[in-house]
Amino acid sequence: MLTLNPMLVEIRADQLLEQYAAGVRNFSSMILTGESLYELTLDGVNFEQANLAQVNMSLTQCRESHLRGANLSQGLLWRTDFSRANLEIANLSQSKLVRATLKHANLQQAILAKTDLRVANLQQANGSDANLAGADLRYADLTGMTLVGANLSGADLTGANLTGADLSHAILTGTILKQVDLSQVTLKGADWNHRQIDVSRPTPNPVLTVTESANL
Repeated sequence: MLTLNPMLVEIRADQLLEQYAAGVRNFSSMILTGESLYELTLDGVNFEQANLAQVNMSLTQCRESHLRGANLSQGLLWRTDFSRANLEIANLSQSKLVRATLKHANLQQAILAKTDLRVANLQQANGSDANLAGADLRYADLTGMTLVGANLSGADLTGANLTGADLSHAILTGTILKQVDLSQVTLKGADWNHRQIDVSRPTPNPVLTVTESANL
């Protein structure tokens, strides 16, 4: 269970960069709202439980960074590299993560509601029990991603690559899966909630789409 640290300390972007250049990596529980960390290298940085809401981190490298419980809501994270980052229980709701890289990232129980993840790379990421309700995942690469128990209600996965993904027990109410091949996806116990699956073309590896039931 996440325990919030009441001793949050405000820091400016220039101060953070000066300290990072000096070798400091621990910026946990810092407040950096609305600042710009655009096109930087911050690999291995520790932003655990930090408040980074509305921060511009586009084109920034945060590989193997620690962001457990961080607030990144409404952030501008276009092409940000979070490869192998720990984003467990982080809040990324309504953030712009277009073309972001989240390969092998830990997104367990993360909040990604209404997040823009178009064309993002989520290969082998762990999104178990994550909240992706209403997220835009069009043409994202979710190859081998774990989404066990994730909430994908209302999410748009048009054209996404789900090869080898595990959506066991995921919530798929209202999920848009146009042009998605589900033939290699684990869907054990997934909750379709009055939805029906139609095979769009009779091929050995059919493309499956979810469509509204007639009575909805």
